[in-house]
Amino acid sequence: MSRPHDEHGSPHADHPPFGPQWWERHYQEYAARHGSPSPQLVAEVTGLPAGSALDAGCGHGADALWLARQGWQVTAVDVSPTAVSDARDFVGHEEPDLASHIAWVVADLTTWQPPQQYDLVVSQYVHPAMPFDEFVARLAQAVAPDGTLLVVGHDHADEHSAAHAPDKASIDLDAVTGSLAAELWVVDVAATRTRQIEHGPTRRSIHDLVVRAHRKPDGNGARA
Repeated sequence: MSRPHDEHGSPHADHPPFGPQWWERHYQEYAARHGSPSPQLVAEVTGLPAGSALDAGCGHGADALWLARQGWQVTAVDVSPTAVSDARDFVGHEEPDLASHIAWVVADLTTWQPPQQYDLVVSQYVHPAMPFDEFVARLAQAVAPDGTLLVVGHDHADEHSAAHAPDKASIDLDAVTGSLAAELWVVDVAATRTRQIEHGPTRRSIHDLVVRAHRKPDGNGARA
């Protein structure tokens, strides 16, 4: 359940939406775009002490590469072998010194079991083939005590997203925050944020839902 940042591609009617074959066909049909990292990622993660990070749904790897540049040791996971191969090749060619900072994994995030917990887990514009609150609960289990979870998705109230994305591609703030038990988590950000995209001469404002939460380091909720 990788994700393009702005486009959702053809519907691939021969495959269930957002399943592994759907995403693999998507990345086979659309050329790799190694653009800038998500502005929401940059805004929410800049300043955090670098450690281990999971980029859950890495797509073509722009966010994983940005994290590696900031000193994070990244595990980048995507269900599409084509997307992961393109991302690995791009980093190896353009920034070989950072290649060892990113472990690339082809896996379905709805079933994949992380081998460890991470200081940071990031999921952006990911459309899992399962209820989103259950998906967030899976991501939360991968966050280490005192770690951070960042979830970003499309606000379906946004006219552009509503016109170009299926209902399943949008998220609800309550579906994210409601999956985080109050005794384990502090929700630092739960808000709508705006980013700008360009299509030729046209510039549009896109509205995203952003949730950043901090996992408490112990049972009494004290923060380090």
